[in-house]
Amino acid sequence: MLLTRLSIQEVNNIISEHFIKIFGNVIEHYPAAAIGILKFRPFRNATDISTAINNFLDQLSLKEKQRILLLYPDLVGKLADLSIFMLQIDQYQRVSGADQLTIDDKHKLGKLNKRYREKFGFPFITYGKANKNVFTIFSEIETRIENSVEEETEIALSEVKKIGKLRICEILQT
Repeated sequence: MLLTRLSIQEVNNIISEHFIKIFGNVIEHYPAAAIGILKFRPFRNATDISTAINNFLDQLSLKEKQRILLLYPDLVGKLADLSIFMLQIDQYQRVSGADQLTIDDKHKLGKLNKRYREKFGFPFITYGKANKNVFTIFSEIETRIENSVEEETEIALSEVKKIGKLRICEILQT
């Protein structure tokens, strides 16, 4: 994490190598997104950067989008872990009410997560800054598991885009 936020002018003027280092994790461990948007500088604001990254992601093949989704942590797997309940979840995927899960809830969530992973081949991804609670996630995963692989890839990618926008905003001065 950066200790100092950058102005948009600094972002536009830094050398490409530093730009890639700074923005290379906007999409989880995927510096290709930062490389892919370099040519669109200068940016006017965080929205411009986010739009450039979103457009970059939209141009990828279905398989490449799914490879990106595999880079994200398995939030539901962490919530459903029956032996070690981990409350240390990625800061972009915080979930309230996790401490209220019963053993039965964890078991049900584990089964849903397994079905989801088997069907789609990537972890369930949700943007957690929208005041989501664990019971919202139950509902979300139950609904989204009915999607086609193509539909769910796009939905999960839209969640990735929301996380990316937040990460960009954390890099830039407001």
